[in-house]
Amino acid sequence: MNNSRYALDDKQVNDISLKDLAKRSRYGGVFYLLAFWSAVFSSATAREHLDIIGLFSGGFILLQIYRLALFFKVFSSHDIDYPSYFSRYAFIYNSSAIVWVSGSAWLFYINPIVDLAVTINMMAAAGISIGGITVLAPSYKIMRTYWLLICLPFALAAGVFLDEPGNLIVVGLILGYGLFILMTGKQQNRAYWQALNDNLKLSEQAEELEKAKIAAELAGQAKADFLSSMTHEIRTPMNGVLGMAQLLAMGDLNEKQQQQVTVINNAGRTLMHIINNILDYSKINAEQLELEKVAFSPRNVVDEVMLLLSPQFEQKPIVLTCAIEDIPEIVHGDSFRLHQILYNLVGNAFKFTDDGAISIEVTSKQSDDDKNVILSFAIRDTGIGISSEEQQQIFEQFYQVNHFNPNIRGTGLGLSITQRLVELMGGTISVESEEGVGSTFTIAIPFALTVPSVFKESLESGSTLTKPDLPTNLHVLLAEDNKVNQMICEQFFFKLGCSVDLVETGVMALERFNGSQHYDVIFMDCNMPEMDGFSTTVAIRQIEKSKGLNQTPVIALTAHVEEDIKRQCLDSGMNAFISKPFLFEDLEFIVNKVRAGMRNEITLKEVSKKS
Repeated sequence: MNNSRYALDDKQVNDISLKDLAKRSRYGGVFYLLAFWSAVFSSATAREHLDIIGLFSGGFILLQIYRLALFFKVFSSHDIDYPSYFSRYAFIYNSSAIVWVSGSAWLFYINPIVDLAVTINMMAAAGISIGGITVLAPSYKIMRTYWLLICLPFALAAGVFLDEPGNLIVVGLILGYGLFILMTGKQQNRAYWQALNDNLKLSEQAEELEKAKIAAELAGQAKADFLSSMTHEIRTPMNGVLGMAQLLAMGDLNEKQQQQVTVINNAGRTLMHIINNILDYSKINAEQLELEKVAFSPRNVVDEVMLLLSPQFEQKPIVLTCAIEDIPEIVHGDSFRLHQILYNLVGNAFKFTDDGAISIEVTSKQSDDDKNVILSFAIRDTGIGISSEEQQQIFEQFYQVNHFNPNIRGTGLGLSITQRLVELMGGTISVESEEGVGSTFTIAIPFALTVPSVFKESLESGSTLTKPDLPTNLHVLLAEDNKVNQMICEQFFFKLGCSVDLVETGVMALERFNGSQHYDVIFMDCNMPEMDGFSTTVAIRQIEKSKGLNQTPVIALTAHVEEDIKRQCLDSGMNAFISKPFLFEDLEFIVNKVRAGMRNEITLKEVSKKS
C-alpha cells in the first residue's frame, strides 16, 4: 500500500482501506473454486483424477473459510493491528495464487495438446485468476506480489507442459493479458486512493461546514434570545411611558402641554415600532418565523387596520378610504401576518404623505388550484412618490427613502420585512410610483378556501363563550403585579366605563374568581408571583367545568411576544393576547368586543397585532 502522496491520517486510511479490502475479497475463494472446477471437469483426462481435484478444491475451500473468518474479525475488532491484518490478506492471495497455478500446471501436464477446448479453458481460467488483481486496488503491494505469483508461473507452466508451437501462443496471451491487467490494476489503485483522499477531504469539509452551521444557528438563536429578552425588558417600562402619556393626553391640558404629550406619544410609538421591526427581522433571519393556518375574515382584518390607524390620520389632512370588491367572506391563512403587512404599508404611505388621500383596494381572483383564492391588496397614496432608480432598492434591508424630507426617519426594515412576510406566505409584492404624484404598493397572496366547519360555525354563529345579556358597565378582574401597569390599566378601564377588581397574584385571582363576585372579562398578566397566569387560567377553566359555568373571556397581558408564549396562552385556555406596551385603543377594542357579545371573535392574532 502506497498512500504517501495523499495528506490523510494513517489510521483512518488503514481502517477504510482494510475494511474495503475485506469486503472485496470475502467471497473470492468461491469464484476460484468454480473456475477451477469449470476447467478440470471440461477435460475427460482430468475427471479421472478426483483425488487430485479434491486436494486442490480443499485448498480453495480452506482459503475461503479463512477469508470469511478474517472478514468478521476486521469488522468486529475495535483495536486492529493493521500491518498484521494486511499481512494475512497477503498470505490469502499469495496462497490462492500458488494453489491456482499448481492446479493449472497439473492440468497443462495431463492435457499437453493445445486444441480449441484447451485454449478456451486455459484462457478462461487465466482471465479469471489474473483478473482478480483489480480486486486488490486498495493495496498495490499485495496486487504486485499476487501478479508475480500467478501470471509468470502460469505462463511458465504453459510453456513447459503444453506442446509446441501452440504453447508459445498461450504463453504470449497470458503474459500480454497479465501485463494489461497489472497496468489497469495500477491505475485503479491510483484512482482508488485519489477517490478515498477526495472523499475524506469532502467529509472533513462537510464536518467543518456542519460545525459552522451549528455555530451560526447557535449564534442566531443567542441573538434572537437576546433580542427577545431585551424587548421584553424594554416593553414593561415602555408600557408605563406610553400609558401615562395617553392618560395625560386625555386630561385637561393647555395647548403647549398637549403638544408635549403628543411628542411623547409619537416618540414612544415610533420606538415600539422599531423594536417590533428588529424582533421580526431577527426571527426571519433565524428562520424561526412560523405562519398560522386559521379561518378569518379578510374584511375584518382590513377594518381593524383602518380602525387602528384612524387616530393618526387626525394629525394630517389625509382621507383614508377603503374599497372591497366581491371577495370570500372566510379564508384560511395567517390573519396576523396579513394585518402586519397592511399595517406596515398603510403606515408607510402615511409617513410619506402630507395631504390628499390613502386608499386600500381589495380584489380577488381564482388561483390555478380550485381550493385557493388570490387576494390582492392595493395601497395607494398621494405622497412624495419614489423614483424609478429607488424603486429597485426600497425592499433592501436598511434602505431608506428619506432624502426628500430630513424629518422622516426609520430603521429601513419595514418594507424589507413586509416583502419577506409576503414571500413566506407564497405571495408577491410590487410597487408603481411617480415622483410628486404618489405610489401604489400591491400585494397578492394566496389563501385557502377550504375552511373546517368548526371554524366557520364559530365565526358565523358564535360559541359557548357568548352571553346574550351583557351589562354595559363591564365588571373586570385585573391580575397584574406591576404597580405602574396596575395604575394605567385601572384608569383606562375607568375611562371605558368598567368597574375593576385588582389582584397582584394568580392565587388571589383564583380566590376572587371562586368567590361570590361575577366577572365579565379577566385580564391576566402571565408572569406573577406564587402562581403565573397560565396556571391560574387552567385552574379557572377547571372551576368553570366543574360548576357547569360558561367560560369567562381571559385576555393575556404580557411583555412576551414569542410565538411559543402566544401558543401557551391559548393552550392554557386564554382567549386573546395583548402585548405590552398596549394602547388605550387596544383595551377599547377588547372591551367593545365583549360588550357586543362577540367573544368568540377574539382570537390570539386579532389582539396581538402590535406584537
